[in-house]
Amino acid sequence: MTLPQLSPLVRSGDTVSLDRLTAGGALEGTAVEAKAALTRQAAQAGQAGMLRLLFEKYHLYDPDPDAQGRTPLHYAAMSGDPETILFALDVLGYDPLTGDALGQTALDYASRASDPEGYAVLSERLGFSLSESYRNPILRGFHPDPSVVRVGEDYYLVNSSFTFFPGLPVFHSRDLVHWHLISHAVENLDASGLKGLPGGFGYWAPDISFYRGKFWVAATLRRNTPPFRLQMITSATDPHGPWSAPKFLPLDGIDPSLFADEDGRRYILLNPGAIMAELDEDGNLISAPEMIFFGSARIKPEGPHLLKKDGWYYLFLAEGGTGPDHMETVQRSRNLKGPYEPCPFNPILGKRNPFSPVQRSGHGKPVSTPDGRWFMVYLCGRSVEGKTVMGRETALDPVLWAADGWPMVNYLRGPSCLQALPLPEADTPLPPDAPDWISPRGDPARFADISVSRIRLRAGADPAGLEPCSLLLLRQAEASFSQSVCLNLSDAGSSTLAGLTGYYDERSFFLFGLRKRPEGCDLILLEQKGADREIRVLDTLPGSSARLRVEADGLRRRFYADPTDEAISSAPPLLSLRTEYLSDEGAFGQKRFTGATLGLAAIGAGTARFDDHRVRFLPPRERVES
Repeated sequence: MTLPQLSPLVRSGDTVSLDRLTAGGALEGTAVEAKAALTRQAAQAGQAGMLRLLFEKYHLYDPDPDAQGRTPLHYAAMSGDPETILFALDVLGYDPLTGDALGQTALDYASRASDPEGYAVLSERLGFSLSESYRNPILRGFHPDPSVVRVGEDYYLVNSSFTFFPGLPVFHSRDLVHWHLISHAVENLDASGLKGLPGGFGYWAPDISFYRGKFWVAATLRRNTPPFRLQMITSATDPHGPWSAPKFLPLDGIDPSLFADEDGRRYILLNPGAIMAELDEDGNLISAPEMIFFGSARIKPEGPHLLKKDGWYYLFLAEGGTGPDHMETVQRSRNLKGPYEPCPFNPILGKRNPFSPVQRSGHGKPVSTPDGRWFMVYLCGRSVEGKTVMGRETALDPVLWAADGWPMVNYLRGPSCLQALPLPEADTPLPPDAPDWISPRGDPARFADISVSRIRLRAGADPAGLEPCSLLLLRQAEASFSQSVCLNLSDAGSSTLAGLTGYYDERSFFLFGLRKRPEGCDLILLEQKGADREIRVLDTLPGSSARLRVEADGLRRRFYADPTDEAISSAPPLLSLRTEYLSDEGAFGQKRFTGATLGLAAIGAGTARFDDHRVRFLPPRERVES
């Protein structure tokens, strides 16, 4: 008898017939994966007795998830049967918060099952429901290298911004999950030092701290001419700004963080490993730098953060590089300058589940809540068809301190997809943020006039260069989205090209729009891939306006154009193509540390008008249900 013939018995729960047949050798010589498929079928059918028989008597146990990243617990949750769920949870020991390839956990699937009892049982066991949970990443789209500080009951967080301006976004939260953009620590373009820097350079790995009544942000300004690395420090009495003019310290290294000891003395730490120098209270250097620890894994140790707790100095480091092997390690000492002892179960955060969409985890910083619990913000990356399109994002997981004083992030299970809200009582709904418009090496206020329903861009330089250009961009927050706009070039100069863009850096972007001619416009798709540029003329239009639309699904983009006086039609796309170059791995010989953005562009002269600009990101949960 073949496995397809056994499947109906498994799904129906006919343990007697299956036992008789398998005793006769029906499963002998069958591949492990094929046998494991039977356990998934039993789980998905909600056949607890059959699932128990397959595991206990016939040992059909495959510890690895299937090709979709799903364990038998995921399939049991789909059935909604409480007994099957509890067997997979308690006896088989699967983690209910492990996400599959789409980030969906057993709790997610149980919530959509026809039998509601499974969801009720699983929620009770976890101690929270979906409405009382959060998903990683908490800041979606390119928000790398997070640093956090708590002042009273308020949390403040800052991210890298590289060559994008305004620089170093500063966020506020009351619950560590819902973040509200309140300012940028680099607010003056002329004083920023961003002029002429290639993509991937600029402001790296900031740190935010609170010292003697002021908020402080330190970051590396990575340049392409000597001195290649400077450390920038700025401060503000109010995190909403204004922030002070940048102060640049002539210290080599990257990833600065500031640490104040209990005696009030303050230090700056840099990589490689942890190199430390003392600062005065105004942020000036008063000692020479010295290395206090190189690293536990000794593979690209960076991102040092110091924490003083219970008489120990804990030194947190990001190691393993910024790719798939990124990790977080910790070491401790009774003395500030060491020697430091590595944690026996390093790395405390890193790759555990290769099927999870949340990967590349590290560069973390711990923070405590007022009631004494601990969490870590850290960077992560979500894979889209094997590419990191959204760049490095910000995630959050709980930190447990073991009895011997060592910290563990998420019980050493790796980055989570779903967790209970840390402070549900503090979750106060905020009005939605205004769009966080950014531009490479340019100030949007200088070329964009933005209102609720209309945006005007003064056309400017070609985005393939290093001069400020008329790119008005948003971070791409999900793998799938829809973007549309009504474009009008009546006030643009001849040959001006404007429209919708997908942009990674000056060597990786497309522009889908109109190019003005003496009579009418050409409908254009321009692609910049490294040094190569391709321009396709898709159509010729009699007027100077059109409704443009881009639909994204993973790496694929579909392009549509309609007359502005009609609703968007359901006609097939004018063109469909893959855009691997809008990812960290789409390398063209330079630093790629940011993430894909989308928005509006105008090249040439005059003014381009954009009406009714809409962007809708499709969260993974909606992708599953659709």
